[in-house]
Amino acid sequence: MSQNLDKLINKDNSHYGNEARKLNQILEANPIPTFVVDSNSKITHWNRACELLTDIPAADMIGTENHREAFYSEHRELMADLIVRQATPTEMSALYGDRFNSSQLTKEGYEGEGFFPELGENGKWLFFTAAPLKDANGDIIGAIETLQDITQRKLAEQGIRASEARYRHLFESANDAIFILKDARVVDCNRKALDLFTMSRKAILGRSPLELSPKMQPGGASTEDEVNRRISMVFQSVPQLFEWRFLRTDGSQFDAEVSLTRFKVADSPHALAILRDITVQKKMIQTIKARETELDEKSRYLEKVNQALKASLDHREVEKRAVEENMLVNLKRFVFPYIEELGKCQISMDAKAYLNIIDTNLNDIVSRLPKTVFSKYIDLTPTEIRIADFIRDGKNSKEMAHLLGLSPSSVQWHRKNIREKLGLTNKKINLYTYLTSLAE
Repeated sequence: MSQNLDKLINKDNSHYGNEARKLNQILEANPIPTFVVDSNSKITHWNRACELLTDIPAADMIGTENHREAFYSEHRELMADLIVRQATPTEMSALYGDRFNSSQLTKEGYEGEGFFPELGENGKWLFFTAAPLKDANGDIIGAIETLQDITQRKLAEQGIRASEARYRHLFESANDAIFILKDARVVDCNRKALDLFTMSRKAILGRSPLELSPKMQPGGASTEDEVNRRISMVFQSVPQLFEWRFLRTDGSQFDAEVSLTRFKVADSPHALAILRDITVQKKMIQTIKARETELDEKSRYLEKVNQALKASLDHREVEKRAVEENMLVNLKRFVFPYIEELGKCQISMDAKAYLNIIDTNLNDIVSRLPKTVFSKYIDLTPTEIRIADFIRDGKNSKEMAHLLGLSPSSVQWHRKNIREKLGLTNKKINLYTYLTSLAE
């Protein structure tokens, strides 16, 4: 081909010569790295863009087969070489695997892509196309191959795939069920969602929230109305957070906390629903409330029991004090007066000593007992107590003087002392009435 092309170029003013020169100029000016091989796979053209891509000047390549080593560390054919020798698709696959296809634009041409570690510092990804060159008889006299550096695109794709893999991992490993909805239908979900609903991915995709919920929600609202309202709000960019009751295919139900937000996928509006099963949490809350109610009832019962016990203890204390008071009063009524009278009698010194001991011990016992309502009454002397009892019985001073062997004036003096000790001095209070009230 090189000799034929040179002949065409050297023909002065020849039509073919002009065409060949134009072809040379086009190839050289083409910003896409391009090279041409003849029927023997020798380089006939190696344009400037190809020099820049490989860092090999055209002078080192024209007329040689070094183009193979420019791209591979080992000696192997390029796609243009395979086209020149009319290699079979099987031979193509042996070298390129599934990284090549028939060209969509060039008949009998091929295209493919691959990584070339020999190019540049870190290697380059290239998209390459190759097509046969034929003469007027339709015979293959060479092949042309173009190369495009797609390294940046490939790195971007790898970054996107890595990012997608990371997000897919987070999506699948999330502990909450996640649904992606489009037009109110499930288009994707994670493993937790499948486990939560006990459904396969195939079975759940394409379903609407209505198909995953009972007809009515716990508050009495229609599920259909609530779904329409929630989705309408979220597509107005109003995030939603609410409780929802869901229905499994086996008929069982569970409650979940739902977070619903709007986002876009390729400029298409979608809804992201995150579900957290709160069945156990709600049961715990119900158990706690029931326990609190039970504790409140027990507390009220214990309070009543406590009040009853307190009332019983108070009653016992009243009874105890009444017994003590009765004993004190009786001692001063029926014991101390006679001990006093006995002390006035003619008795032996020994008997008088024992009498003093009895009096001292009784007064000591009396002093240890608490004084209550009858304390003022208890402070009276034995004679005053006897006179107070006579007054309560309705006797007058003369009657009392006769019974006690006292003069009426003595009785009056004792009556005065009784009023003083009871705090009735200068008060218009009848002594009989007052003493009667103390005994009630």
